Amino acid sequence: MIGNRLTWIWEAVIKGARREPGRFGAWGLVLAFGLFVLVRGKDVEWDFRNYHWYNPYALLYGRRAFDVAVAQHATYYNPLTDVPIYAAAQVMPAWLVGLLFGLVQGLNAVLLYELANGALDGVEHTRRSWFALAIAAAGMLGGMTLLLAGVTSHDLTVSLFVLAALVLLIRLDERDAGRRNDLVRVALAGLVCGAAVGLKLTMAPYALGLAAGVAVLVAPWRARALRLVVFGAGGLGGVLICGGFWALTLWHETGNPIFPYFNDVIGSPLLLSASYRDTRFLPQGALDAWTFPFLFTFDWRRVVEFPFRDVKIMIAYVLVPIAMLLWATRRAAPERALSSHAARLLFAFTAVSYVAWLNLFAIYRYAVTLEMLAPLVIVIAIDFIPVAARYRTGAAAIVLIVSIAAIRWDAAVGWRPAWGAKLVAIDLPPIEEPSDTMVLMAGTEPLSYVVPSFPPQIPFLRVDSWLDSPQSNTPFGQAMRTRIAAHHGPLFGAFIPWEGERAKAAFASYGLAFDPSKCRQITSNVGEPIRWCALERRGGAHE
Repeated sequence: MIGNRLTWIWEAVIKGARREPGRFGAWGLVLAFGLFVLVRGKDVEWDFRNYHWYNPYALLYGRRAFDVAVAQHATYYNPLTDVPIYAAAQVMPAWLVGLLFGLVQGLNAVLLYELANGALDGVEHTRRSWFALAIAAAGMLGGMTLLLAGVTSHDLTVSLFVLAALVLLIRLDERDAGRRNDLVRVALAGLVCGAAVGLKLTMAPYALGLAAGVAVLVAPWRARALRLVVFGAGGLGGVLICGGFWALTLWHETGNPIFPYFNDVIGSPLLLSASYRDTRFLPQGALDAWTFPFLFTFDWRRVVEFPFRDVKIMIAYVLVPIAMLLWATRRAAPERALSSHAARLLFAFTAVSYVAWLNLFAIYRYAVTLEMLAPLVIVIAIDFIPVAARYRTGAAAIVLIVSIAAIRWDAAVGWRPAWGAKLVAIDLPPIEEPSDTMVLMAGTEPLSYVVPSFPPQIPFLRVDSWLDSPQSNTPFGQAMRTRIAAHHGPLFGAFIPWEGERAKAAFASYGLAFDPSKCRQITSNVGEPIRWCALERRGGAHE
């Protein structure tokens, strides 16, 4: 009986592959992406060590009021996206966690395929399937996409929600605009987009882009208005479902639902009146903004901290205005392979999302969804050029091949260790009185990843970091100062060796000192050794 079932499953797979070879191939891309993550090795990058391992632990074990700011700003990020990986790593070998995570990220390929397949309505069925697969493959072969494979920043996880929303919208039929099924689909698109924003606030530009896409789709004005209303309602629902509880938590704890960001506007009394945003990469002036895709394509330092290159956004930046001008002046190719519906949706979505991203962040990692969509947008734009269809097809193929050949990502891979038995393994120094011990962290380097391996009764306080420092004299820091003064058990300091002088000064501001000759170290399979030093109240301190 089992043999018969396996035979039936195999025959069904073969029939499906023959009927929809592109869709079958897209699932093959998912598997390839998962294997790529597995072979590439374990993510031990800065953000993973700073908060992706600690935050789900803090949520699951109720340490919100117990520890203080151990992951700096990121302590206050929504931890939901990190919970599955943390939970899986408690019961699965590390390699399996990595493979499954890679397969989830690989699902972007299926959504890219469905988008391209929905846009190619002027192409015969079998050819459309293969063309859509080629576009999806080009989308997955991006400089930043490959760089983020297996990385727990989740830019390639929340992108699934945005692409799913686009798939829902690309299947709308203008003949049904404003009807029940049409509005349900638009509301679902809003819901999944809102979920992305609720999980990761850096997805907000895509919500604006999707709203613009809904607004420009052909429909009577009343139907357009209804679509925007239900899209907004669905989006609000998604935000509340995935991020509402966290915003409420931060509001109660700090008075700022997106703490610490935009504190100069919202005004939590705990910290300084400042935005706390990373503005390093924002363009400087109008000329900088207008030429930004050219600048970051040829100088990765404009948008990221590590070497990479991808030319597809720059190409789309050039071709889309040309296509729109041809379209507006009625000089576009009269018969096109890709639908006008898809052109309206994706041109509006990518343009508005890009402008919002440029003004809010200009950090390329947050634009990886645009990078994945760029091949489809490029093909749509080329389809407007008024030449024979075979020339347009050839031009699109050449542009995509050249853009893939031009990517750069391998130089930025850095050290990726083998998976090992455990995702995170920490070698701790002996702790004689864990119930009475408190640990103070100092410096700006990642430290919080070691916390889940310590006895749970030990509190960790970050007395010095990018978020707050003793020199700031904030209520946030004063609360830690009061708590440390009231503690009568053993105190230890933790810091990265090269930040030793900074840590010494930070501890001294709390009336504490350590003897460097008596320090030990914490070692792990994910990061450099961390100094572990007994702290003494001044008077018996070694200075």
